[in-house]
Amino acid sequence: PPPPPSEGSAAAGTPQIPAETLYTNAMRDKSSGRMELAAQQFQEYLKFYGDTELAPNAQFYLGEIHYAQADFENALREFDLVLEKYPENNKTADAWYMKGQTLVKMGRRTDGAKEYRALISRFPNSDVAGKARSALRSMGLSATPAAPKRRTR
Repeated sequence: PPPPPSEGSAAAGTPQIPAETLYTNAMRDKSSGRMELAAQQFQEYLKFYGDTELAPNAQFYLGEIHYAQADFENALREFDLVLEKYPENNKTADAWYMKGQTLVKMGRRTDGAKEYRALISRFPNSDVAGKARSALRSMGLSATPAAPKRRTR
């Protein structure tokens, strides 16, 4: 007899699970250390619900999962996607900080410092700006941001 249908056998364009449930399951699996499963669920969430309020979070957590697995190339890509696709959201500053962290881990200290300074310039009073200042100081660098670029809105 043929094998039973797998969970992924629904029509390609049809989500099998409501957005909130999928996101909640992904967060639960991430918290429980089931990173591969959580990553799959966040990717599925973004595929079907990429324009929802929690999409920037899902994108960010994909980056965190890759970072935790020392997959820095993919972590960097995911954090960049947060900044590109969702530039004005509650995870923007966190993504900027983690992008800096990732670059430093990759041995790209100058690029990492540049990201920290951009974060400090854009979100000077955020919690992560303080972490970025500490990271810069621990690298022996000035925590003073470069002059802000002209703002466009």
